[in-house]
Amino acid sequence: MTENVKELIEEIKNLSELMLDLAYSSVLFRSKEIAKEVVLSYDRLQELEESLYEHLFAAARGRSKTKLISVIDLIESAKNVAIAAKNISEPVIEGKELHPIIQEALKESDETIARADIAGKSILKNKTLGEIKLRTYTGANVIAIRRETPHGHRWIFNPKKDTAIYEKDVLIGVGPSQACEKLRKLAKGVVKKL
Repeated sequence: MTENVKELIEEIKNLSELMLDLAYSSVLFRSKEIAKEVVLSYDRLQELEESLYEHLFAAARGRSKTKLISVIDLIESAKNVAIAAKNISEPVIEGKELHPIIQEALKESDETIARADIAGKSILKNKTLGEIKLRTYTGANVIAIRRETPHGHRWIFNPKKDTAIYEKDVLIGVGPSQACEKLRKLAKGVVKKL
C-alpha cells in the first residue's frame, strides 16, 4: 500500500507540473489542442486524487493524523497548481483574445509545442525514442507521452531513450515550428521514412 501511495503522490505532482507547462504553452502558442490536454489532465488528476485519498484513509485508521495531514497538504498544493493551469487554458479553448503584451511575446518566440497522435500507420509505432532518434531527426524534444490504459490514461513524463511509442499514444513535443510539424507528420503516418 505504501508503494501505491508513493506512486500516486509522484504522479499527481508530475501531472500538475506538466499541466502548468502545457497551460503556459497553450497560451503562448495559442494552441487549443494543448489547452484541451490540460483539461483532460485535470480530469485524470481528480481520479488520482480520489484513489490516493482512499488509500490514505484506509491506512490512517488508528495511526497518527499528523503525517496524513502533511500528505493532504501536498495533494492540495498540487491540485491548486492544476486548477491554476486549467484556468490559464480555458480562455484559449474559448478563443478569447490575448492581451497585447502576450501577443508581442509570441512574436519573439521561435519555439512551439506540438501534440502528436500516433496513428496505426505511423512509422513511430512500436519503436523506442532512442531507436528512431526522434529528436535528432525532427529537432523536436518529446517531453511527455499520454498513453491509454484499461483504467483511463496515464502520463509518461520526460520519456527516456528506451521508452516505446504505441498506437494511440499522444506525444507532447517542444521545438522549432518546423520540427513540431515534422513530428506531427511522422505521428500521422504522412511521412513514411526517417
